Amino acid sequence: MKHREMFGNARWVLPAGSPDAALFRKSFAVTDPQNARITICGLGYFVLYLNGRRVGSDEFVPPVSDYHARPDMTLSYPLNDRQSHRIYCMRYDVADYLTAGENVIAIMVGGGFYHQTRRLAEGNMSYGDVKLCFRIETPDAEIVSDVDMIWSRGFFESANLFHGEVQNFTGFDRGWNTRDADCADWQKVLLGEPPESEYYLADCPTDKAQESLIPELVRDFGAYSVYRVSRNITGYPVISCTAPGETVELECAENINPDSTLNNRSVGYGRQRQCATFVTDSESLYHPVFTWFGFRYFTLTNNAKPVEVRVIHADVPVTSAFHCSDTLLNWYYETFLNTQQCNMHGSIPSDCPHRERLGYTGDGQLTCDAVLTEFDAAAFYRKWIADIEDCQDADTGHVQHTAPFAGGGGGPAGWGGAIIVVPYTYYRHTADVALLKRMYPKMQAFVRYMESRCENGLIVREEKDGWCLGEWCTPQKVTIPEPFVNTTMYISQLQMLAYCARELSDDPEPYLALIETHKKAVNDTYLQGDSFCGGTQGADAFALDCGLGSENTRSALVERYRALGEFDTGIFGTPILLRTLFENGQENLAYQLLSNRKDGSFDAMRRAGATTLWENWNGEASHNHPMFGASTVCLFRYILGIRQADGASGMRDLVISPVFPNGLEFAQGSVSTPQGKIAVQWERQPEGIRIQIRLCDGIQAVFRAYGQERTLYAGENILMIR
Repeated sequence: MKHREMFGNARWVLPAGSPDAALFRKSFAVTDPQNARITICGLGYFVLYLNGRRVGSDEFVPPVSDYHARPDMTLSYPLNDRQSHRIYCMRYDVADYLTAGENVIAIMVGGGFYHQTRRLAEGNMSYGDVKLCFRIETPDAEIVSDVDMIWSRGFFESANLFHGEVQNFTGFDRGWNTRDADCADWQKVLLGEPPESEYYLADCPTDKAQESLIPELVRDFGAYSVYRVSRNITGYPVISCTAPGETVELECAENINPDSTLNNRSVGYGRQRQCATFVTDSESLYHPVFTWFGFRYFTLTNNAKPVEVRVIHADVPVTSAFHCSDTLLNWYYETFLNTQQCNMHGSIPSDCPHRERLGYTGDGQLTCDAVLTEFDAAAFYRKWIADIEDCQDADTGHVQHTAPFAGGGGGPAGWGGAIIVVPYTYYRHTADVALLKRMYPKMQAFVRYMESRCENGLIVREEKDGWCLGEWCTPQKVTIPEPFVNTTMYISQLQMLAYCARELSDDPEPYLALIETHKKAVNDTYLQGDSFCGGTQGADAFALDCGLGSENTRSALVERYRALGEFDTGIFGTPILLRTLFENGQENLAYQLLSNRKDGSFDAMRRAGATTLWENWNGEASHNHPMFGASTVCLFRYILGIRQADGASGMRDLVISPVFPNGLEFAQGSVSTPQGKIAVQWERQPEGIRIQIRLCDGIQAVFRAYGQERTLYAGENILMIR
């Protein structure tokens, strides 16, 4: 949609002097407020009031996007891509907020990702100054943002998404958003041109306050105290100070040191700190407005007290359940849910919620199957697929490592391949043909790009002077070769594209031919006897997963990991290894790896008290990265056995095929599909394994396991494996 279609005659208004945040207001008259609605966009984030009342409960809106071309972007590496852009706008029914007669609209606008001037890890990413545009439509009038508006810095001395806020309420009129406000020192707004972009009404999940936690005291240091909550979360503390003129300081972190002081290494090695400062007035409650923190611990000066900690993330409900006899697997599932929720803001799946907060295409493609299985996340991913679409070069098909693009390292298949993996996975879950059809040419363009990155059939480069990672975050130094990882993953992506071609009645043969070409190149270069790359860091699993290798390769893989007894794999190899083992009848070994208690294990995180998954197996960096949670899908697909029939989509045609690993006494759980709920429960009993399967209407399903095959029906189905 073009700007005028969205906003009519409304103008974009700006403050003078490039502040981090600003307050805007306008008085207007309405004769008939019935059916009134507002279309509004404040960049980067806004909070809307009408007649002193906050409109809605959304936080951190509009959803982040690649808003428009950046005028002065400088990067630490070349950027030659021609990308597309979009701006999301919010629409609210506001009849209940208006009265016949005089009214006031008041809006706080903060920088968010849009006016980002302090975090320069990848270079200057700022789009420009904070700005605002709105249109109110009533039966007999249209009220728009225009030159008649006024603005003020208000109580914001500084506000930055990555570095926190300084709020000074000295002399501030708390009634700034009401008809009776004292606006003597406010200024006239500046007018700006509409950003050149496509405009969309947001139809994705917004961030909301989901929960309130009560913090507990860890230690009183005299001048300040350290507090904690029950788990690592995203949001912020709400604090109370009843004395005016106090300077209250707050800092948040994931961890504490042995002496109970904050350890903020994981947030940015000292370059970033999650802080807020409040200079108080006669009111009592204070909290940040335009940033969230990723934390479990916080310090607060002792001239204030914490009231609550608000947990804030995208409103994407968990629609699955899993529980079994192994407490580690239960921990793994619950911890991934919490980690993923912490990394859902603005309808992008981020890598971490504190240091970078970016929609890395690597992390996002890794976890999308698990998230679509375990959450009601279709609308969330529908929006993020559009972000991936925007970050693709319109000329070459190259896909950036973050979507929306904000810099970031990565590689061609593990990151850029998201443009195939995520729409394919989304289609398998939803059967949304329209979206698949829209994305199919984008997938094809990516294949053309990847073919241009080859030498002798191997993916050996990405952009000149840029990144070209293969595997990432292995326990020891990465030794598995980048071209091997990128080419085997690319072969799998070509297989997905061939499937999409058949679904859209297109010819898959070009992709099948490419698969054979690249398979030969991998065999010729990396096959040593029966093993690939010496089997290092899951190499044989990478090969088997894309259709390479032999029975002897399977044997070599099994022998290696039986002897090793722990993970030596990174973010890509770990789910590939587990999937390969489960798919090849090695559920006992797969379960042993999932539940192992060595250093290369999820148990190492649990033993250390983790409540979110770590970026690294040893915990040296971020303690809130979701990518190692990709393998939670194994709990549903293999241990519970809920999987689609070959080639099916939309979760309508199922095969229930559970496995019963040695040492696991029972497992139970459920997922929600477009048709309804599916639940599976199994338990070892003296006479055998009792399986209970409950299906909703509209599902075709067959039970197939351990030599049995049986048609399943809606309602409860009971089976025994003896």
